[in-house]
Amino acid sequence: MTANNYTKVLMTVFTIALLMNGLNPWLNPPEVGAKESSVTSGDNDDTHCISASKNSIKSLEAVNNLERLLGYIESSVSEVKLTVKGIDRKINETSAFDSAGRR
Repeated sequence: MTANNYTKVLMTVFTIALLMNGLNPWLNPPEVGAKESSVTSGDNDDTHCISASKNSIKSLEAVNNLERLLGYIESSVSEVKLTVKGIDRKINETSAFDSAGRR
């Protein structure tokens, strides 16, 4: 099957997006939020709450980014399906035309 330039570019962008998503832990490692403290005092309660809040915000942002990436992948897959259906239709029309012309 011959792929046109649009399909090649789309698949290249898709591959790079998946590669960058896979390399994310090495490129931008998350901060470690777990701390063990055997003694808690009133002064540290606020800092633990703030750090827990920051970590939950980062987790929420990561989930939102993942949802956006999945939406992009879903739309890309549907575009590729439409492109493949169009190519199949053109091939079928061409083969039907060739068989009708030979009769």
